[in-house]
Amino acid sequence: MLNKSMSPKNLSKIFDELFPILRSITGPGYLQSLRIIGRHIKFKYIKYKSGSKIFDWNIPNEWHFKDGYIKNLRGKKIVDVKKNNLHILNYSTSVDKKISIGELKNHLYTMPNYPQAIPYSTSYYKKNWGFCISYNQQKKLKDKFYKVKINAKFKKGNLINGVSTIKGNSKKINLITSYLCHPSMANNELSGPLVMLGLYEKIKKWKNRNYTYKFLINPETIGSLCFIFSEKKNLMKNLNTGLVLTCLGGPKKILSYKKSRMGLSNLDRLYTFLNKKKKYYIREFTPNGSDERQYCSGELNLPVGQISRTIYHQFKEYHTSKDDKKFMNIDQICRSIEQIYEVIKINDNIYPLKRYIPFGEYQLGKRDLYYNVNTHSTRNYSSDNLKDKSKQLYILKNILSYADGKNDILSISEKTNISLEDLINVLNLCLEKRLIKKFK
Repeated sequence: MLNKSMSPKNLSKIFDELFPILRSITGPGYLQSLRIIGRHIKFKYIKYKSGSKIFDWNIPNEWHFKDGYIKNLRGKKIVDVKKNNLHILNYSTSVDKKISIGELKNHLYTMPNYPQAIPYSTSYYKKNWGFCISYNQQKKLKDKFYKVKINAKFKKGNLINGVSTIKGNSKKINLITSYLCHPSMANNELSGPLVMLGLYEKIKKWKNRNYTYKFLINPETIGSLCFIFSEKKNLMKNLNTGLVLTCLGGPKKILSYKKSRMGLSNLDRLYTFLNKKKKYYIREFTPNGSDERQYCSGELNLPVGQISRTIYHQFKEYHTSKDDKKFMNIDQICRSIEQIYEVIKINDNIYPLKRYIPFGEYQLGKRDLYYNVNTHSTRNYSSDNLKDKSKQLYILKNILSYADGKNDILSISEKTNISLEDLINVLNLCLEKRLIKKFK
C-alpha cells in the first residue's frame, strides 16, 4: 500500500500543480517542474552548459517563453497560448507581424485525422516559429490577414538533470528514470514522474537494500545523453538494471515491459519469467521509444528496459491536448506503482549466490536446519524438537546446491519450479545463518 504522502489524493494534487506548466527541455518551466518533484525526492541538480558538446549533440540555449497569440485584425484573439500551452510550437523564436492567411498556414500544425485535438509539436534544434491548433479550428480561419505575436528569448544557461541516490550494500546500481519536458500532457508526460515518486518513497524505507538505487529525472533524449556522458564509466562498470518509466496512467489493464537491446538483463529475465503467468506484455527492443534508446545504443548496450501501460503511438490521444487527467487515471498510477514495486523487490534479490564453504554439502543439523535423529517417523522434525517444514528444507537444499557463484534465485526458480517468493524467504534464512555470501 502507498503511504499517506503518496496517496491518490496527494498524487492528484502534485499532478494538478505540474499539468499547467509550459515545459520544454530547458528553461524556467522545466526547472519549476523539477523543483516540484524535488520536494519529494532529494535531488542533486547536475548542470550542463548551453553549447556543450555531448557525443554528437550540442546542448541548446534555454528557452524563455512569455506570451504568444494569433489575433484577427479586429483585435480578437483566435489562438492564445495562455489558454492552452500546447498552442505554441515548442522552442519557437519570437515573431511580431501582420501576416497573410497563406503564410500563416505554413506555420500552423494540425491533425486532420483527429480534428478536435491540439497536437504537440517541437522544433528544438532548428530555429522556427509556429502555432498548434485543432484542425477544426484551422477550418474556421477565413480572414485574409492576421496579427501573430510570439514573445520568446533564448539565453545561455544550463540543461539540468535531477539525480537522487539511495545507497545499498553493493555499488551495483539499479537505475529508475523518467523524463519531464512535455507541457500539459498526462499519460505521456506526468505518469512516469508520479510513478517514480511512489517507488522512491517505498524503496527509501527499506532497512536493507542489496543494490544502490539511482533515481533520475531529465529532459527526454538530450538529458539522458548528458547523464550517460558524465556517468559512462560508472554505468558501464556498475549498472545492474535500468528501468525507464513512461505512459503508465492510461486505461490498459496489463503493464507492458520492453526489453533492453541485450535482452539478458535481470529485469529482462524477470519480466519474461513472470510473463509465463500472463501478468505482463513483453516487447522486444526497438530503437524507437523513450530514453532506453540512448542507454542501449551502440557500444554502450546497457541493461536498460522500459515499462509502460498505455503505450506511446498506440493511443490516439498521444501528443495531443486529449492526453489529460480524464485519460490518465490517478488510480492507474497507483496500480502501476504497486505492480512495478513488486518486481523491483524481487529484482533486489537477484544476484549471484555464493556459499561461504564452496565444497560439499553443509552440515545443516548443527545449524538447527536438519533433523538430528534421522528415522522415518522423525522426517517432519529438525534438531529433535524443532518443527521442520519439509518444504523449507527442500528449498534450502536447492539453494545451497546451485549456489556456485553463477546462479541466482531466478535461475534456480527456472530450474526447480520453486516460486520466487519461497526462494527469497529461504534465501534470507541462508543469509541469517551465514550460509550464503552477499556480493560486494
